[in-house]
Amino acid sequence: MSTPRYEDWQLRRMAGETTYARGAAYAKEGRVRLLSIGPAMVRAQVTGSELYCVVLEGNEDDIWGDCDCPAYGVNRLCKHLVAVALAINGAAPEVTAKVRQSHDAIRAHLAGLGQDVLVNRLMALADQDSKLWDKLELETAMVSEDDESIRRRIVAAMDAAMDVGGYVDWRRVSGVADELREVVEQIESLVKAERAELALSLLSRLFDKAPELQESVDDSDGEVSGALWAARELHLGVVQASRPDPKGLATELFKREMDDGYGLWEDTHLPYAEALGPDGLGEFRRLAETAFHANPPDRFRLRCILDAFAEADGDVDARIRLRAADASSAWDYHQIIQICLEAGRNAEALKWAEEGVWKTEDNPERSLTQLAARLLREQGRGDDAQRLLWGLFERAPDVRLHHDLLAGGESADIVVDRCVRVLEAALAKKGDSNWWGPSDLLVEILLQAGRTDHAWVVAQAHSCGDRTLIDLAEATLVTHQDQALDAYAGLIERCVTTTTQGGYEHAIGYLSRLGQLRSMCGRSAEHSPHLEALAVRHKAKRNFIKLLRGMPTAS
Repeated sequence: MSTPRYEDWQLRRMAGETTYARGAAYAKEGRVRLLSIGPAMVRAQVTGSELYCVVLEGNEDDIWGDCDCPAYGVNRLCKHLVAVALAINGAAPEVTAKVRQSHDAIRAHLAGLGQDVLVNRLMALADQDSKLWDKLELETAMVSEDDESIRRRIVAAMDAAMDVGGYVDWRRVSGVADELREVVEQIESLVKAERAELALSLLSRLFDKAPELQESVDDSDGEVSGALWAARELHLGVVQASRPDPKGLATELFKREMDDGYGLWEDTHLPYAEALGPDGLGEFRRLAETAFHANPPDRFRLRCILDAFAEADGDVDARIRLRAADASSAWDYHQIIQICLEAGRNAEALKWAEEGVWKTEDNPERSLTQLAARLLREQGRGDDAQRLLWGLFERAPDVRLHHDLLAGGESADIVVDRCVRVLEAALAKKGDSNWWGPSDLLVEILLQAGRTDHAWVVAQAHSCGDRTLIDLAEATLVTHQDQALDAYAGLIERCVTTTTQGGYEHAIGYLSRLGQLRSMCGRSAEHSPHLEALAVRHKAKRNFIKLLRGMPTAS
């Protein structure tokens, strides 16, 4: 069976089950008429309460499209788009072949008609389609009007598309994106008509208006962003072809990147490198350096720009200096250390790691401490590494730190004993306030060390999470049968008392496993009385009782 063109799970997710079901019914009832089938686009008509025109684009799990029905835009896919997708998925090869043949035949027929016939037909269509009329009118203006007249036309269309007059929610944002794409297409037509300077001027105006538009729409699906990215790609193509003054272009791009709050101009100098050339790139770098050394409140973006230049130059020292100037967080030091390691400067990496641990000692970060410990060991300073790890474990115990300590050369028993003392002291101080806390970690460490008696003492004296109790019960069923079975029974009660459907379902899962364990231990006779006792004790919880009565061994 061939792979479907559109993934069913994605259609369900994007449309919702109700819309998907209606679309599936339309497809099954044969309401879809396929008009053309291309590699990335399908055009069709769907008969509903009216005849709707549908354009479906993408493939597999990347699906979008357009429909002229009133519901289009309420969901990401309307039922008509779903119907077309399912019709394509289910179409036999001979059906798709016939659609393609029909499309090609119509094209050949039109090619044989006279010019006057085609003009009359196109004008008749334009009389009924305002968008087509606008497109033809602009194409005509390209031939007969000057730049200023054309500029006024496109500015009017741009303002109509981008001045949305209030907040636009996700239900209506597709219309805004469609109008914006039409404006971008109009500007692109200027490029094709060799009016690049006018196109750049209009794109600059569009980009100036973009932030206000982005603040005024719910662009969760990225439709408006997609139209703006198309404009940026058009701008890149135009400047690569027309090669404006490189320093002027650098000044414009640098300002846009600094003012950008939506990622449209991030790392701008990289894709524009060819258009900027050496002079433009040099000016871009000079602007970034001047701004960086002026010590603005947030230098992160400037640092990223300058780091890209330094990385291209292979200047490791410059990359370190950029970060060292503001290094305060563990993440800052991680970056410096990684740069040193990539350059083979391990001793210097250790120096920065130790400084980072010292700078962040009031709020230590585990991965930085572990990295510093690893580097210390590589430099033959194992004792210092172990002291560092112990210091962090005593402040913020963690199973991964425990594993690192075990690998540090000390006796496993010594490490476990000390970890146990740290965690028992924490339990004595904090009690059972945390659902996942010292008791869970202590049980895990004791279990890994084979100290199962001690693990059960802790588990029975303190609150532990479900996962901890399950792991302990499963691992010690042979040696601690009563405790293991009792742990499952306790988990069942814990879940039932949540009085939620999810809790009830977990309880039934634990009951099923408890039945299996009792059978393995030769204690199956205990299970049915347990189920009956649960039914009596929780008879008021009707949803739980329904699940309980559905179990195979429930009476």
